[in-house]
Formats: sequence, C-alpha cells, structure tokens
Amino acid sequence: MQLADHLPPWQGGRTATLILLCLAMLCFPFSVAATNVALGLALGVGVLSGIWWQGVNGLWQRHRRLSQMIAAYLLLVIMGLAWSMDIAWGLKIISRHWFWMILPIVVSLLSDSKHRTILLASLSLGLILNLIYCILQIFEFVSVPTVGGSSPTNATGHIGHTSFGFIYGVWAAWLLHLGFTHQGKFRWLLWGLSSWAMVMIFMTEGKSGYFVTLAVVLAVAAKWLQEANNRRMFISFALVLTLLLLFLALGPGQGRLLGAWQVLTGNVQQEMSLDQQVAVSSAQARLEWWKMSYDIWLSQPIIGVGTGGFPKAVSDWQQGHGNASEVASPLVHPHNQYLLAMVRWGILGLSILLILLWQWIRTGLSVQWQNSEAMPLVALTGVALTVHGLSSASMEEHFSTIFALVVAGAGLSEIHDL
Repeated sequence: MQLADHLPPWQGGRTATLILLCLAMLCFPFSVAATNVALGLALGVGVLSGIWWQGVNGLWQRHRRLSQMIAAYLLLVIMGLAWSMDIAWGLKIISRHWFWMILPIVVSLLSDSKHRTILLASLSLGLILNLIYCILQIFEFVSVPTVGGSSPTNATGHIGHTSFGFIYGVWAAWLLHLGFTHQGKFRWLLWGLSSWAMVMIFMTEGKSGYFVTLAVVLAVAAKWLQEANNRRMFISFALVLTLLLLFLALGPGQGRLLGAWQVLTGNVQQEMSLDQQVAVSSAQARLEWWKMSYDIWLSQPIIGVGTGGFPKAVSDWQQGHGNASEVASPLVHPHNQYLLAMVRWGILGLSILLILLWQWIRTGLSVQWQNSEAMPLVALTGVALTVHGLSSASMEEHFSTIFALVVAGAGLSEIHDL
C-alpha cells in the first residue's frame, strides 16, 4: 500500500511543502541562508499538516532497521550531552542536526512519483546552474570571496571544495545509473551531464571528492554488472573507470594526491609544486589531529567525552603536552567522522555509526536497480558518507548531509517490499 493512499486532511499542505522543498533545492548550491529558511518552513508546514508524522510511520513500517539505527544515532547525539565536557558547545552540535528531521517529510511527500520527479528535477537544475556558475568563476566573471576553498583555480562556487565532490560525485553516479534505464538521446544527455560533473570534481582541490566519486561509480558498476551480466556493459564501465583513473593520475589533482602520498609514505621531497606543498601541509596536519584524537579516546574509551566535548578535550590534551599555542583557533573536529564518534561517545558511538552506515548502504542495495530510478540514491549516499567520513565530519556538514538526506529520502519514497 502506498503512503500516498493516506493523505493528511490538509491537501494544500502537500503542495506548499513541495514548493518549499523545490525552492530549497534550487537555492541549495547558492545560499545557505535561503536553503535553511525554505527547509525550515517546509518542516513547519510538514509537521502541522501531518506529512512529517506520516513519513515517520512510513519509514518505520517499510525501512524499520534503517529507522532504528537513525533513531539510535540521533538519540546518542542528544544523550551524549549528559556527560559532555562542554554543554554549551554540545547544544550547538545538537542544533546542527535539525535537518535530519527533513527526512520523513521527503519520504512521505515523494511517495507520489510526480512529486519525486519534480523535486529531483529541481535539484538537478540547481546543480546544473551551479556548474555553469563554476565555469564563470574559472574565467573570473564571478567571484566568491566569502567561501574558503573556492577560487578561479578551485571553482566550487558557494559550496566550497569540502562538499563539492561529495554532492557532484553522488549526482554523477546516479545520472550514470539513470542513463542505463533510458534509451536514445535522453541517455546520452544524462551521461553527458554525468561526465561534466566528474570533470569539474577532478579539477577541484577536494581530494575526498575524488575517492567519493570513484567509490560511487564503482558501486553503480558492481550493481549493474551483477544484475545485467552484460559484456558490453562491462566494457563500458571498464572504459569509464580507466578514464577516471587516468584523470586522477594525470589531471589537475595529480600534485595534490602526490603530496598526500609522500606524507603517508614518509618520503616528502624537498622540491615540490605549490599543489604538492599545500597537500603535504594538509596531510601532515590531519595525521597529527588523528593521532591526538586517538590519544584522547584512549583516556575515555567507553563513553567518550560527550556531545560537544571534543574541542575542550583537545584543549586539555594540548595543555598537557605543552603545545596549546600551536593552534590559533580551537579544533572543532578531527576531519574524520569515525574518530569524532569515538572521542565523543566511545566504542558505543563508533559501533552505532558503523551499523547505521552499513544499514544505509544495505537498504539501497536490497532492490533491483534495473527497475528503480531513485532507490539507488540510498546506497550511493551511504557509500559517499562512509568514504567522505574518512576525512570530514560527514554526518553533520551542511551541504553533504542535507543533500544526502534529501536524495536518500527520494530513494526511500520508492516503496518496495524489502
């Protein structure tokens, strides 16, 4: 039975919520403030009209294991305040999770296939317009001085390089999948947009985006080859992956990857390009943060330092090791979601996070992709969050998490008997 069969009494609420969500997706690549306002209004209308409650019920009935893990993770975020070393910062961390409440609204509203098509088309239009904006940025027709990691040589618009590869990697992989479900000119249009997005990803400085893109493309290839068992398809994917690897090895990101590799192997060269120097500096800093985070976790391995306790724990660790002055501003996370969960909530937190990500991916892989347009987005966002989490706080970033929740909700709205 479809969720759409049980519409809330206020039919206008569904239309208003859809308009607000579409507006949020169009604004998403360009304005954090406008996106937050539109999503906040959509959440308010959704709760008052009953759409949110309907979505919660639908998630629980159709995707119970995933719902349980999402609830467990969010409950841990809140409960972790009880033993936090910094309650004030903990409250800020909790407030950053408000957009997780959007998921039930998306699932309920998009159970109508027309609504799902409209929202995904709005999101895609926004992303296409942003790619055009990035081209203009490359040629310096527009500038984004207020966004760190966004410049003519690193054109990521208002998104910034941290989440750019995540968003466009998932979108490109989904378009690649979608092309296989269509025929003729529309297939080539989808694959053309996918290729454009991948080229733009590998022109930026966000190294995490390179690996996210490779991972989600590999996920599409593996799933389709498993289902179709087609030799021509195997050749097609082999060609795509070969081109991606060549672009990765020889393209604009070569120096950045080489610099990071030198740090990991302990073989840093004396003479390096500017890209390599930046990559070496970034990699060395992150390795130091990861070691420090691991040391902090060892002091509280069972329950951690609580939600919001990470910056205070870092400050205490630095004072204990006599290098508090080395960091100009407090480190708010270690650029690793798994270490962040360990420090905050100990082994329990890491276990819940890993099970949540596994269930997220498993849910998206549990259906036939040949018969689905949106459900693959669930697996692709799960894979992307898993890989991105190795170098970022992927579960609570503005751009990557909002994008993941909206498109995963679109996938979950394709109701299947799992």
